[in-house]
Amino acid sequence: MPKIPELLSPAGSFASLEAAVEGGADAVYLGADRFNARMRADNFSGDSMRSALSLCSAYGVKTYVTLNTRLFDGELSDALRLAASLYEDGVSALIIADMGLARLIRRHVPGLELHASTQLSGHSTSDAEALSLAGFSRMVCQREITREELLLLCEKSPIEIEMFIHGAHCVSFSGQCLMSAVMGGRSGNRGECAQPCRQPYYQNGKKCYPVSLRDMCLAGHITEIIGSGVASLKIEGRQKPPEYVYGVTKIYRRLLDEGRNATEAETAELKNLFSRGGFTDGYFCGDRRNMLGVRTLDEYRNSEKTEFGGLKRKVPLDLTLTVNEKDAPKLTAASPYKTVTVTGILPDAAVSPLTKEGAEKNASRLGNTPFTLRKFTFIADEKAPLTLSALNGLRRLAVEKLTDSEREKIALSETVLPTSKVPCGEKYTAEFLYADRITPAARDFFEKIYLPYGTDNGEFGTTLPPYLPDTSWERVWESVSGDLLVHSAAELIEAKKRGLSAALSLRGNVFNSEAADYYGHLGAEFITFAPEVRLSKIRDAGCPVPCGAAVYGRLPLMLNVRCAISDGGKNCQGKKGSLCRSSLSDRYRIPFPVIGLPDCTNIIYNSVPVYMADKMQDVRGAGITVFHFIFTDETPQEVDRIISAYKNGTPSEKKNIRRML
Repeated sequence: MPKIPELLSPAGSFASLEAAVEGGADAVYLGADRFNARMRADNFSGDSMRSALSLCSAYGVKTYVTLNTRLFDGELSDALRLAASLYEDGVSALIIADMGLARLIRRHVPGLELHASTQLSGHSTSDAEALSLAGFSRMVCQREITREELLLLCEKSPIEIEMFIHGAHCVSFSGQCLMSAVMGGRSGNRGECAQPCRQPYYQNGKKCYPVSLRDMCLAGHITEIIGSGVASLKIEGRQKPPEYVYGVTKIYRRLLDEGRNATEAETAELKNLFSRGGFTDGYFCGDRRNMLGVRTLDEYRNSEKTEFGGLKRKVPLDLTLTVNEKDAPKLTAASPYKTVTVTGILPDAAVSPLTKEGAEKNASRLGNTPFTLRKFTFIADEKAPLTLSALNGLRRLAVEKLTDSEREKIALSETVLPTSKVPCGEKYTAEFLYADRITPAARDFFEKIYLPYGTDNGEFGTTLPPYLPDTSWERVWESVSGDLLVHSAAELIEAKKRGLSAALSLRGNVFNSEAADYYGHLGAEFITFAPEVRLSKIRDAGCPVPCGAAVYGRLPLMLNVRCAISDGGKNCQGKKGSLCRSSLSDRYRIPFPVIGLPDCTNIIYNSVPVYMADKMQDVRGAGITVFHFIFTDETPQEVDRIISAYKNGTPSEKKNIRRML
C-alpha cells in the first residue's frame, strides 16, 4: 500500500491556521511578517508566530515558514537572525527562494530543515540533485508538471518532492515572472505581486484574458497521485479566507484517507468555495488547451460564504498519575503525537491520600486547551499523599510541554559576506532571437553571442531552454556544445561535468553577493544580476565573481509553458525549428511582444527596452564588468545603431525606455 502523502494547507492568518487544523491538514505553511512571498496576507510575527507553532505542536501538525523572497545584501543578516529565531521557536522547516540565504542558514543554523520554494524554478531530477547538494531536503516542483514528469521526478529525486494540488496558477513559470515588477513596480520575487496576469489584454484586436488561468484542481486524480511517491500535496491560498481553507482541506483529507478520487458533488463543493470559470487539470494531463478562466460576478455571488466556526477538534490525551509516599509524584501525558512526563515535589506526609475518582475528575479539567481526556490511569500506594493544587500544577506543566516546540538557542557568529573580487576585464555579450539579425558590427563588438536552443546556431553560443524537465534533459544536453547561457545551478553543474563554458543568465535571479558566490563556485564564467536589482544594490553587494547585467534590450517578463499565442496549442500554426510571433496589448494599447520558442514555450517581453548607453559610467561604477544585450525584434540596421550608441555614449532618441538606475 503506497504511503499517503502529507496534506499541506495555507495559513495566511491565525483563523486560517485553525481552519487548516480543523480540516485535517498534516502540515501548514505560513509567513513571517518579513521576507515572504505573500506580504498582503495577515502573516505572523513574535507572539502570534509562537502561538501558531504551539498550537500546531499540540495537534501534531508540521509548520513550514515561508522566507521565500529574494534578498538584497543589506537584508541577509536580518533574514538569518529571523531564521535562527524560528528554529529556536520550533518551526519544522523553512521554505526558501534565495540561494544566498540558504547558504547562510546552512552555515550558521545547520539543524534547520530547508525546503526549496517553487520560486527557485526547480522541475527536474537534476534540479533536485543540485538542491540536495546545497542542503535542501525537499523541492517544491512547478505547477506545470505532467503526470509522466511527476512519476520520473519522484522515482529519481534524492530529496522529497512537494507538488501543488489545488488553487491558483501562476501562468508564468514560477520565479520567472517580472511583469508585476516592471509594469507596476511591485515585485513578485519580493512578495508584492499585483497579478497583472488577471487583467484583460488585446490580442489580434480582441479584448480577452489570454494569460489568466483557471484554478488547478487535481481532486479527480488522487489515486494516481498517491501512487506517484510524491511526499506532500500543497493547497494554494494564503490570501484566501478561513472558510475556503477549511472547506478545501476537509475534502482533500477525506479523499486521501479513503484513497479515492472526488465525486461530482465534491468537485462542485470545491467550485462553490472558489473557482475561476471552473477548474483545470491541463498541465497534469498534458493538455494545455481550454485552461483560461476568470472569476465571474456570478461565481462570486454564488460562492460558499459560511463563516468558519472555529477550531473545535480536540486531541485525545492519556494521563498516568503515579503517587507513592517515598517518591515525588509523576504525571505522564500521551497524545497521538507526543509523550511527556513531569515530576512534582514530595508532599508532606500529613496530606490526605488522593482518591482515584478525585484525581481523575481533577485531571480531566483541560478547559480551553487543545486536549480532552481519553484515559486515566492511577498508580498509587494507599498512603500516597497529593493535594489537588499539586495535581493542577502537574497537569498544567504537562500541557505546556505537549504544546512546547522550542529548541536550544543559537549563538550566531558574525555574518561575513564574500567581498574579494575575481579580476575580470570588461566584455560585451548578447543574445539574439534571430541569427539573420547578427551584423558584422555585432560580430566585432560582442565577445560572445548566444542564439536560442533549437534554432540554427552555427558558430554562435546557445541559450538553453528556460524550461528543461526530465523528459527533455538528456536530449538537450546531447545536442549542445560550445558556449552556453544557462539558468540554474543544475545546468551549471552539468555544463562543468561536460567541460563546457557556461554563464548564468538573468533567470538565475541573483540578488546578492552570497548567491553570486554560490553560482561562481559552481563554475559560472560570469553571473548576470536579476534585472530588479538596481545599480546601488549591485554596488553594495561587491560581487565576488565576474558579474554582468542586462544593459540593453526588452526584458523577458513571463515564461509561459502553456503557449499564449496558440491558446495552449489549440490554434498552433508554428513550424519546427522556427520562432512564432505575436503580441499582447494592455489597456493603453501598448504592445508587449510574445515570442514562441521551438519547444512551444513562449516569452512575453517588455514593451520598451532597457537603455543605458549614456549611463555606462554608472554601470561600471557599480562593479559590473559584463555588459549583456538582449535583441528581440530589432532590425539589422537598428542593431548597428544601438552598438554605435553604446560605443559613443549616445542618449536614446526614444522617450519610452527603461533604466536600471
